[in-house]
Amino acid sequence: MAKIELPARMENLEAILDFIDNEADAAEFPKARVSKIRLAAEEVLVNVFSHAYPEKQGYVSISCLHKNDRFLLEILDRGIPFNMLKASDPDISSDLSERRLGGLGIHFVKKMADEAGYVHTEGENRLTLVFKKNLQKLS
Repeated sequence: MAKIELPARMENLEAILDFIDNEADAAEFPKARVSKIRLAAEEVLVNVFSHAYPEKQGYVSISCLHKNDRFLLEILDRGIPFNMLKASDPDISSDLSERRLGGLGIHFVKKMADEAGYVHTEGENRLTLVFKKNLQKLS
């Protein structure tokens, strides 16, 4: 399992996303699928950087594993507990002027990943996203 750990700051976003891209490329995932993995990771990481550590500096740890045509992406932080998988889906049917702000990014992450899991134990948030190599789930 490949791993990187860096301070949870926006200036580290590109380095982390490049790490994820390189791991997905090494696993020979199609470019279109790598783009979806990167987009999902970016959304999660921006949320961690923006909300997990409001009063202190923290770290984010990213692990990647490729096994049996699946790419597992694990994002760990020790910030405020937040299970994005339990967040309610945004209203995407009303007029834009009537919609509540926020939530679209989380909605897209849930749609792009083939499987997702979250646990909070011993002060750690652990979000696991699984992407299949095939392009079945791109909606």
